[in-house]
Amino acid sequence: MNPTKSEKIEDILEGLTESQRRAVCHGEGPLLVLAGAGSGKTRVIIRRIAYLLAQGVDPYTIVAVTFTNKAATEMQRRVEALVGEGVDVSTFHAFCCKTLRREISVMNRDPGFSIYDRRDSVRAVRRVVKDNDLDTKTHKPREMLNRISNLKNKVVGPEAWAEEAVSVNDRALATVYKGYEEELEANNALDFDDLLLKTILLFREHPEVLQKYQDRFEHVLIDEYQDTNLPQHLIAQALQGKHHNITAVGDPDQMIYGWRGARLDNMLEFEHDFPGSTIVKLERNYRSTGNILRAASVCISHNLRRHDKQLWTDREDGPQVQITQHDNAYREADFVAETVEELIEQGTDPGQIAVFYRTKYQSAPLEQAFGSRALQHQVVDSVGFFDRKEVKDLRAYLQVLVNPDDDEACLRIINKPKRGIGKRSQEKLLRYARKTGDSILRAAGHAAEIESLGPRAVRAVTAFHELMEEIAGFEYETIEGLIEKIVEETEYLEACDDEDRRDAAETLSNLMGYAGQYDEHHPDGDLLGFLEQAALVSDVDGWNAGASAVPFMTLHSAKGLEFDVVFLTGVEDHLLPHARALDDDDSRHELDAVEEERRLLHVGMTRARKQLYLTHCRERFSQGRKQSVEPSRFLDELPEDCVQRQSRRSFKRAGSASGFRDEMDRAIAAKRKARSRSHRKAGSAGQKQEKKKEKPKTPEGVLNPGQRVNHHMYGEGEVIEAELDGNMQRVRILFDTEGEVQMVLPKGKTFS
Repeated sequence: MNPTKSEKIEDILEGLTESQRRAVCHGEGPLLVLAGAGSGKTRVIIRRIAYLLAQGVDPYTIVAVTFTNKAATEMQRRVEALVGEGVDVSTFHAFCCKTLRREISVMNRDPGFSIYDRRDSVRAVRRVVKDNDLDTKTHKPREMLNRISNLKNKVVGPEAWAEEAVSVNDRALATVYKGYEEELEANNALDFDDLLLKTILLFREHPEVLQKYQDRFEHVLIDEYQDTNLPQHLIAQALQGKHHNITAVGDPDQMIYGWRGARLDNMLEFEHDFPGSTIVKLERNYRSTGNILRAASVCISHNLRRHDKQLWTDREDGPQVQITQHDNAYREADFVAETVEELIEQGTDPGQIAVFYRTKYQSAPLEQAFGSRALQHQVVDSVGFFDRKEVKDLRAYLQVLVNPDDDEACLRIINKPKRGIGKRSQEKLLRYARKTGDSILRAAGHAAEIESLGPRAVRAVTAFHELMEEIAGFEYETIEGLIEKIVEETEYLEACDDEDRRDAAETLSNLMGYAGQYDEHHPDGDLLGFLEQAALVSDVDGWNAGASAVPFMTLHSAKGLEFDVVFLTGVEDHLLPHARALDDDDSRHELDAVEEERRLLHVGMTRARKQLYLTHCRERFSQGRKQSVEPSRFLDELPEDCVQRQSRRSFKRAGSASGFRDEMDRAIAAKRKARSRSHRKAGSAGQKQEKKKEKPKTPEGVLNPGQRVNHHMYGEGEVIEAELDGNMQRVRILFDTEGEVQMVLPKGKTFS
């Protein structure tokens, strides 16, 4: 017996809190759901989609957008599991890509366009810089591309920038921007920014197309709205322009992509941009223990530009957040590896332990420490896989099949494997193609007509053209099978050196496996769809969450994930917050940059369910030399009742190399203590003859050097250094048995 409508809705609302129900059952008009970390925002957006379907809304009239392929697939799966039917859920870039494939012909562009990744774009910009006789050292292609990307994120085209350009550098950028756009158009290619920008231009210049989409979509739902940039915000406004039913779910405290164009104002000014908005706050955290949540909440409360929320949980307090200091990155990595080893021995699943860092280069000592202990780990960096030369080569072969105008892809494979078509021959072929207005592939079919090519080069170029015609004629049932045929026909592996062949074979095997998954999940998919999916992959899409291995990832990649135990390494000034955030002459920009770094720490901390470790070093190898580093200023903002601050020396690892080092550390500390007492006795004896000076009065509740203290964990000790900093005091204490520990305490906090 089929459930009634009311029974369906009752099932959908089961287990939701009052605020979650308000969001799910919202009627007409714009809705902003401010969802704190771990507050069940994914559940809310999924249940809202299910609720709309149960109310009789046609799935065809709902568009749901999120930011990663994995999140989109999971959202679609969960909606279907809940109500038996789903909607088309995709990423912003995938939605725009599909829209442009259908509609871009009205802009006189070919729907079979290629999607250039960053490396493709850098090469294209470099070619434009050289073609305009600009110095690549002065006008670095990567920096030029970054500036072009920033302009596109602000919806500023080449013509508009040319009108604004005043300085020599700005005029050079205008020249390169214009040339880069011409290069993309000649190659029938779009870059990632273009997928958004061209969609906006499509809607602006062709109102009949926009009206078609506005008529279709009665409800627009967007997850992670805090990460939208200006083009995405404008697309959202355009799509909901008729029915005004937009649901935006997100958290300003988790906006961490400002460096790639995300705008915090999209959420802070939501009520202005979408008049008549309803705001629902989700403040109950289901994920983290009390100490982790309070520490993260107090830290983020120091940001000025945010929507105020009061996150709370009914979970137990759990262990305090552990803040540990280490001599250097290798000692830090040893500590992480040793602690992980103990956690695994105690029964924690390796897949439920995560190691985060601010920058990718920090992973090297960690990988070494884990490798030496044979601890299973995986570095989450799927974009790295798709950047491997073998994968790029095979993707280029496929790209030329769907887009013969893609000169960038053609130049990549014209001599891979080597066919005797060197750089000079390629340049001659390119000049001929430019002169005749043909693509390089078509020009290759007329190699005999290119007088500057020698006989051997003519034969090689002609053979390449014939090979591509043969590949274009392949009959295949699966993308996996097509890739296998291309590898065989081009004799790609045979051309590899013996020592490289095994690695290349493994990489291509993984690529074929990836293609096999696409074939399985997209039975009606085609080559164009496969290339789109590969082009739009993100870091976390390549993470095998089911593997029994500890994931290593950047803080940016960690967003949206959760683990029982989290190690957040390198919590130091100039790493977190990053040096770029601290070295800006514009005070307002620096404030925004530092606040984003604090949000990044907040995101990392709130990934932890049960245990959280924050580690930092005294020294770190940077810019080719060892440098002293300071603990992150953010660590001073954490509430003392939620954290436990310890020097590396306070950790005992019985039966391990670290345990031996700790014994040495304690012996050194004991000698230091004995010397300190000896010096004090000698000093006091010499001063007996002097007139006793009056001791300055110490503020109440402040520790002093030489003062004996008794800590509930470390026992008795003596204050070595103490410094008052506002309402906080930084102290260094030499404990009798546990060695030296550094702490930051409120001014009124002392020990017995």
